[in-house]
Amino acid sequence: MALLPWAVANIQDVQTRDNTLERRLADPVIMINPTDANFGISAVAPGRLLTSADGTKIFAEARGDPSKPAIVFIHGFGVGAMAFDDIFSDPLWLTRAYLVRYDTRGHGRSDKPINAAAWVSQRLAEDFDAVVQSYNLIKPFVLGWSFGAAHVADILSFHPPSYISGAIYDAGVPYMAALPNIASAAIFAVVPGLNQTTNVTQFQSSYIDFINLCHPALDWDFYLGCLGDGVVQPRAIVNLGFSRTQNSTGLLQAGTSGALPLLAIFGGNDQIVLKQGVLDAIPGWQKLTVVTLPDAEHFTWISRPVLFRATVLNWIGA
Repeated sequence: MALLPWAVANIQDVQTRDNTLERRLADPVIMINPTDANFGISAVAPGRLLTSADGTKIFAEARGDPSKPAIVFIHGFGVGAMAFDDIFSDPLWLTRAYLVRYDTRGHGRSDKPINAAAWVSQRLAEDFDAVVQSYNLIKPFVLGWSFGAAHVADILSFHPPSYISGAIYDAGVPYMAALPNIASAAIFAVVPGLNQTTNVTQFQSSYIDFINLCHPALDWDFYLGCLGDGVVQPRAIVNLGFSRTQNSTGLLQAGTSGALPLLAIFGGNDQIVLKQGVLDAIPGWQKLTVVTLPDAEHFTWISRPVLFRATVLNWIGA
């Protein structure tokens, strides 16, 4: 099938609780061919390309009911916004919230700049701002999974806590400086293979190990999608992502002052993130709710979809 050079409306049928069928308009289907210095990706996907303050193209998508509470989902290392496919195709999520996700710079369908200036904290905060502005979001909740949770520290370095309604750490890294204390020995053993640029076999083996640490029994198509996101990412971006610095002051002040509610979700079988290390990194957080999902892996919402959905939606009051 030829790639479509124009937008095509994406109509979703949603079964409501009273068994009526609603039709909802989501982001249009567009051709993806960002001005990427590393890879020109040509594909068709529902969503839109936004332009961040420094000109970086950011791929984003929204689904659900815009009249309901908005949640911006920020993915972790290596795996882009496609990580949340199960959530974004679930009618029970779509009827109770407005779901927004984006490929952070260096991932998926977004641009992949490899200059250090593109990876300072302000640039990542501006990417989030571009998403907020494009979708006319007012005080959205922010759900950061794994590395994605660290983006909350970027956001709060340039905005007051009132910019968002609350933060959700899903097996989340609170800020980059905390990484040595919250990551497991298993993931540290994998990082050197991900962080080198010369040995293809070592990288391939390490990335497979990384995905298996996230969840040992993924659906085959989703598993291949996770591996594919790793392939389209330039190796230099791994170094830039791991070595970037942040100021965690705004984040920690938002917590200790009681200005920002935080929901911290952990997987009981998470092989990557250490729960106590995360909690130690945010001492004195006033409005903190901690939930551990029994038997859940690092992909918490895939391991325990019903419990994860109920935990998040009940907490945001949806």
